[in-house]
Amino acid sequence: MSLVVTFAVFWFNTQPVWLVNKTVEKETLNNLPVKNKAIIEFIEAKGPALAPTYKAAVCTEFVIKVIDNVKSLTKAEKNDIRIITNSELDSLIEADSPIIKGVQTALVKGEKGIEIKESADVLPGDFVQFWNVFQGKAYGHCGIILDIDPNKTLTLYSSHPFTGGYGKQEYLWPEKIYFVRLK
Repeated sequence: MSLVVTFAVFWFNTQPVWLVNKTVEKETLNNLPVKNKAIIEFIEAKGPALAPTYKAAVCTEFVIKVIDNVKSLTKAEKNDIRIITNSELDSLIEADSPIIKGVQTALVKGEKGIEIKESADVLPGDFVQFWNVFQGKAYGHCGIILDIDPNKTLTLYSSHPFTGGYGKQEYLWPEKIYFVRLK
């Protein structure tokens, strides 16, 4: 029984809680900033082709493909999104290092994005990098916001092992979360 409880706690702290089959409501879509609307329309049309399998495109590669469709990224920006580092992730996460903020760091540093500090300001089509630490091990994920219920749940377009590539997943609110919007 304790093994089942341990697994359940692990799952809720590191994995999508639900798979969803929803889209951004038409009225909401029409009221989004132009780039957010373009991002959502692109993902809805091409998502499965961008990440046909998780091996073909992990979450960071999916995000890179989506951004590159709207605004070209440099090699350094792509590496920032990929969170390439030789440092210990746990220490970087604890320190809120810019390295672990991934897509937020890449777009803000490259003057292609605006950091969103308040979760209430997040819109569909914004980008997110988040982290949970479970039993001393860091679990991170990134994607594009489909829906958000601040401090409760966030629903993403992303590539994840659970969906075998592209999918829409809902997560419980993570421990560390970083949002950014394309300029």
